[in-house]
Amino acid sequence: MMDPHERRRQILDRAAEIFAVKGVAATSIRDIASAVGVRSGALYHYFPSKEAIVTEIVREYIDHIASRCRAVALGTRPPLDRLAALAEIALDSNVRYSGATSIWRREGDAMRRRVEAAGLAERADEMQQTWRDAIAAGIAEGTLRTDVDPDVFREMLYDVLWQSTRWYRGDGDTPPRDLAATIVTVFVDGMRRRAP
Repeated sequence: MMDPHERRRQILDRAAEIFAVKGVAATSIRDIASAVGVRSGALYHYFPSKEAIVTEIVREYIDHIASRCRAVALGTRPPLDRLAALAEIALDSNVRYSGATSIWRREGDAMRRRVEAAGLAERADEMQQTWRDAIAAGIAEGTLRTDVDPDVFREMLYDVLWQSTRWYRGDGDTPPRDLAATIVTVFVDGMRRRAP
């Protein structure tokens, strides 16, 4: 018999894989139970509903990335170093929690509603603020341009990191830190303030 914590982890991992492929609405409790090798009713010993499984998958992802972003925000790194650290965190977290990121890409706006319903919106907003603060500090110190909307820059940079997990798995010759540094270099060089 499997340890309850191991079974719970197994349920979350298999459910994330199925949700990523089929979508949340098209996935049944029976699909998840079958993937785990138990009867449907057994899942209710661990989670009260399919929605609770989705919420827990997203909660784990947000908790992981938010705590790492908070550590960067509390540090004293220069702005561009903070951006590089945040990019590495985003890429590494998106690879590590690939099920959550795949669900998020697939479900879009529905995921934001789930985040709000689960009381996670504040943590998600804190992550975004960490990015905004790093960019604003770069602009304030004169490293980053003032003629590019910082929110557009942030969204573009984050989307490249987010979408890169479609082809990047983190298990090849390029570690997340190196790929994140390359992405930040490309974006920051385009955003770098130039002498008139």
